[in-house]
Amino acid sequence: MNNSRQQLMLSIEAVALAALLLPAGLQAASCGVIRTDSTDAVAAAPEHHKVILENDSVRVLEARVPLHSHEPPHTHPWPSVFFEQTSGPNEPWKSVQIRWSQGGPSKGFESSDRDRHNLLVEIKNVDCQPAPAANLPDTDGVKIHDPNITVVLENEYVRVLSVRIPPGGKEPWHTHTWPAVVVYFSLPPSQRFTQDGKKTVRPELKELQVTYDSNSQPLHSVENLGTVPYQAYRVELKPVTTIALQKPAR
Repeated sequence: MNNSRQQLMLSIEAVALAALLLPAGLQAASCGVIRTDSTDAVAAAPEHHKVILENDSVRVLEARVPLHSHEPPHTHPWPSVFFEQTSGPNEPWKSVQIRWSQGGPSKGFESSDRDRHNLLVEIKNVDCQPAPAANLPDTDGVKIHDPNITVVLENEYVRVLSVRIPPGGKEPWHTHTWPAVVVYFSLPPSQRFTQDGKKTVRPELKELQVTYDSNSQPLHSVENLGTVPYQAYRVELKPVTTIALQKPAR
């Protein structure tokens, strides 16, 4: 047997041994590999689903099903943080409910009984094993008990924060530990302060805006310059390993 063939056989044996040694419930395969197909909501029901942000970690869909309209059957391949508009169509996003949606097949609506307007922050790495929990820095916005920050949903993959600053209010200095999808349905004028003394003024925002923070956020504080509450939502993405789960989190 030549050297190259011998090395190949040794590599195959090593991979097989590693697979046998994995803990129960895990498999030696790639993770973060769930893919869309022709049943995906965007492909099967394009009139009702619009991609407004996508990268390797998340896909954000805006979903609309007007009263009495027909929505075809479709699939949501990834679980999501689901924002459901509970206010009327003339008051978009005035009130919302937030929950974790398992994803999977949807029957759609033969005839919707009401106007439906939702936002889905789909999490792409739910077939990866979550990383072990780590201590948060003392400056983390939740850990310092910032009165403007509330945890509205949390599981192994996400922590969703509601950031609500009253008119004229200013946050205590804090950090954000994880990358996040940040959802603004509207905003009063505000200004952001950073530790280097920089001040960034932000004008009023009158429509939905979704952004992605790819890194943790350093010490900062936001001041509400308006006459209505400042409201934002951070869908923070917790770290995961590169080990695949046998069954994706649903």
